[in-house]
Amino acid sequence: MAASAYPPDDHVLRDLRFWTERDAKGARSHLEVTPQLLAPSGSLHVGVIATLVDMSGGEGAIRAVTPDWVATSDLVLHVTRPVTEGVVVATPSLLRRTRSTAVIEVDLRVGDEPVGLSTVTFAVLPGRPGAQRMGVGSAEARTDFGLPDSRLSAHLRDVLAVRENAPGDVELSITPYVGNSLNALQGGVAATMLEWSALSRCRDSLGDRARVLDLAINYLRLVRVGPARALARVLRQQADEMLVRVELLDAGDEDRLCTVATALVRADEAEGLQP
Repeated sequence: MAASAYPPDDHVLRDLRFWTERDAKGARSHLEVTPQLLAPSGSLHVGVIATLVDMSGGEGAIRAVTPDWVATSDLVLHVTRPVTEGVVVATPSLLRRTRSTAVIEVDLRVGDEPVGLSTVTFAVLPGRPGAQRMGVGSAEARTDFGLPDSRLSAHLRDVLAVRENAPGDVELSITPYVGNSLNALQGGVAATMLEWSALSRCRDSLGDRARVLDLAINYLRLVRVGPARALARVLRQQADEMLVRVELLDAGDEDRLCTVATALVRADEAEGLQP
């Protein structure tokens, strides 16, 4: 796909139907919670929240580095309460700007209630007109990612066709639907895979309704060939929570390591704690 045409009409970013509003106070990016985006715990998938954070943080970073451009290098997300309904609003603020990096904090709220906080580090790149992601950093008062016919036809996991090979081992084919402007795996989809791998690895110990509270991601390189494969292993385990490391590999490129993450997974209180 041509960079200037990104994303194509049939793309996960359009089907998630994000929108961004801008005024003199800054920019705020939005996501409406729908049943297709809920994890087995009944709360919004953390990977979807990370996708919103990446877009909101990119908005703030691009404004800070113009006329240069940015690429996400690290993302740390803390979810302070489960999100089950409503509209999540992400507001970015600049923490630090150097010649090579921009650090953005993203505040997450539903209505007036805080639901999370994230810190995103972006590498500053030379500006390339035409390679920018749709709508990010625009001067318009509002940008809608969704088209009139854009929507998820089923649960996000089914639409993405994520395959579980074993507990903690999930994979996804690289297609234009999940691609970025460089024809590699889109970063938010990568975050969603990392979450699903962690939940899959913890399911036998913590139950189906366990959820990710904290997710720390280091993007190392792009998954270009595919399938993308996420593998999770346990670093620490207690009765009600597990700390998991997840590696994202490019299985079609000799299992090249592309992303590493840690996820804190906790049993849902409604599920009851399992030994």
